[in-house]
Amino acid sequence: MKNKIITLKRYICGKEEFNFQELFLSTTYETESLPINVFLLEHKKFGNILINTGCTGLLKKNPLLFSALKAKRKISFQDSDSIIKHLEQENMDPICIKKVLLTHCYPECCGALPLIPKYEILSTAQVVCMLKFPDTAEGAMKSTFPNKKIPIKATGIFNEETFLKKYFKWIYDVLGDGSILAFDLSGHAKAMTGFFLPERNILFAADAAIDERVLDEMLTPNEKLLELQYDPDDYISHIITLRRLHRENPDIKILFSHSTVKENLLDSL
Repeated sequence: MKNKIITLKRYICGKEEFNFQELFLSTTYETESLPINVFLLEHKKFGNILINTGCTGLLKKNPLLFSALKAKRKISFQDSDSIIKHLEQENMDPICIKKVLLTHCYPECCGALPLIPKYEILSTAQVVCMLKFPDTAEGAMKSTFPNKKIPIKATGIFNEETFLKKYFKWIYDVLGDGSILAFDLSGHAKAMTGFFLPERNILFAADAAIDERVLDEMLTPNEKLLELQYDPDDYISHIITLRRLHRENPDIKILFSHSTVKENLLDSL
């Protein structure tokens, strides 16, 4: 288990605006533009791995779908926000990306997939089914999904002991070596996956909440925010679960798609 994840970095690949007073009960927070995070980790055996890909200009190639997306969610991004541009700035060729871990089938998760030359997609069976048999609600995601055939693999069950089993029904072994564990977080989306890095005590909870304040300050979603979720009951259930996990395991760093964190997480923890 030790030292399998060599580096872990965060890149901002777009932003999304949230009006907290419209989405939560009794909060003094106002409107904020929060990052759309993409994480790049270097694994000792499996090389460079992305968690999601962020937004790219490919979304704008279908004006109708892009307008519908903008009407529903206040997403903004520049060409320079592309994960590909970030990699190029660090002199990394996108062909170095060997695997992409997807949390869910939204355009900011899949947006840059067509720009990565060769890779394998990994996620839980729930998300893999959405990728292979997408429904009409995922039109924006389909508009940016590559036409080429990509290996898509569902993670296997993790049979060893982990504290996560106290909080989630099924735990999955993403790479088969215990270095990245996955679990179901459906609610915000029809299928959504969270990822845990045991070596570094980092848990990535995707869009299970807007950011850490929902856990730290017990922000309560209002009716408008719940109406935006695929399954409001599951959404609330997972917030409660993450709050309990956070309270009982304060050494675990819980991050979300819109968290504001330092770029090099291994240096900051």
